[in-house]
Amino acid sequence: MHLYAAAFFLYNQDAKANGMGMAVSASIDNASAIFYNPSLLPYQKGFAVALGDTIIMPNTYFRDSLTGERFNAKSKTHHLPTMFIKYTRGDFSYGLGIFSPFGLSTEWRKGWTGRYISTLAEIKTTFINPVIAYRLNDFISLGFGISYVKSSVTMKSAANLSLLGLPDGLTKLTGDADGFGYNAAITFKLPKDYTVAFTYRSAVDMPYDGRARLYAPAPIGFSTRASTRMTLPSIFVFGIAKHYKKLTIEGDLLYTGWSSFDYYKIKFKNGMAQQFYRKDWFNTPSVALGANYRFNEPLEVRAGYMYDKSPIPKRTVGPDLPDSTRHILMGGITYGTDHVKIDMTYQATFFKKINSSRSITGLKGTYSNFAHVILIGMNYMY
Repeated sequence: MHLYAAAFFLYNQDAKANGMGMAVSASIDNASAIFYNPSLLPYQKGFAVALGDTIIMPNTYFRDSLTGERFNAKSKTHHLPTMFIKYTRGDFSYGLGIFSPFGLSTEWRKGWTGRYISTLAEIKTTFINPVIAYRLNDFISLGFGISYVKSSVTMKSAANLSLLGLPDGLTKLTGDADGFGYNAAITFKLPKDYTVAFTYRSAVDMPYDGRARLYAPAPIGFSTRASTRMTLPSIFVFGIAKHYKKLTIEGDLLYTGWSSFDYYKIKFKNGMAQQFYRKDWFNTPSVALGANYRFNEPLEVRAGYMYDKSPIPKRTVGPDLPDSTRHILMGGITYGTDHVKIDMTYQATFFKKINSSRSITGLKGTYSNFAHVILIGMNYMY
């Protein structure tokens, strides 16, 4: 996982949804509605399984404003698999989703200028999200789910031991956490083929417990238990879709509660003074627009755009997460039968360059990012 959504929020959970610019909260018609809007599930009859993979190919670099030297982050191809299963009987629907809506990995090459701040920052999350939905009538439906969240974090940086006449050491922090959250949604079917949807995914408190290590010659090196706490943000989405005979268009407004990520503290069990990290992230709106056109029974095409605002102020931006506001363009196709459909989408993510001259990290320069993203999905419906 890498930087291809605001901060470390990964809204890319389905190939068809992604192809519409992720503007699908009022129109998604496959099992990924478990994530995007469970109250749409009763409008999908029978049994369905959706399997997908998101393939991310990022490029990140930092240019030092003092020396002009460019430092490239390690470039890797990352995979983000998803699975959604749903069953509808009458007006009730039941579903289960397994996906990763929060995550990041930023790794810099050995010896780069900011190595004493960060060489690796990684957070992984897996949501197991059962949902239930009910259609009250032809106009209103409701959805609700509970999520069990499993997460891990890893942070590495070089340790400057030059005053002791020693080469750099290595610090490593690791931790694991469990948490619970919920999601809820309501959909209104309006006259003239309009659909309006409201969805909400709660914040999740994650108490991490793990280990801190300093790899250095004795007696400097140590290993001790360590802990910290982070809160994954809440997400509110409003969507409105218009359905024509073969064309669906939608616009969504997303609001993410990133102010929950104000700071974090690392506490050590060996009596070391705790470390305090100021973040000061703020809540952010994002706008998504998309269109889907069905040419005939086997073929659909779509395109979309998202304006995704970064929640990170310039004073706390750093090499662990050199995030910035971005413009995202997407396009995709679906081909298949009534029972099996294959979705493919390409996404180009254009990040605004961000200058870190005001950052409290003391690292002065410019971060630049770009990401190619390919999504593949298969949907089976019966």
